[in-house]
Amino acid sequence: MAAGVIPAIRVRDMAAALDFYVDRLGFVVQRGGPNDDNCALTRGDARVMLEVAGDMFSERYNEAIRSRIGSVSPTALYIEADDLEALYARCLESGVEVADPLADRPWGQAEFTVTDAEGQWLTFWQASPGGT
Repeated sequence: MAAGVIPAIRVRDMAAALDFYVDRLGFVVQRGGPNDDNCALTRGDARVMLEVAGDMFSERYNEAIRSRIGSVSPTALYIEADDLEALYARCLESGVEVADPLADRPWGQAEFTVTDAEGQWLTFWQASPGGT
């Protein structure tokens, strides 16, 4: 199966990141675990990698990764969610930081955005009835 773009989300603490992505957001671990430097996750058709900043790459790139962890970015990952309303309720119940609440958008979808521990935004969306 070909996989277009798979974002690599750099994290400081893999166990905490897995707790957030798996237990709170409903991702499934395909490879790796809390003691690994790299884990592959899926949620529906969406795929992401979680990576601990370590020494896997060149010294210059490793340092650049470490210097950027936790920095603010305007980038959001858009992830389709067939269970949008249930996921939103789950996020609220488990104390996930909601950056933008669930709302219908003029482009024909409902969506909400959460923030992970590193400041990464994840926008979950679903086509609105009659939307695209």
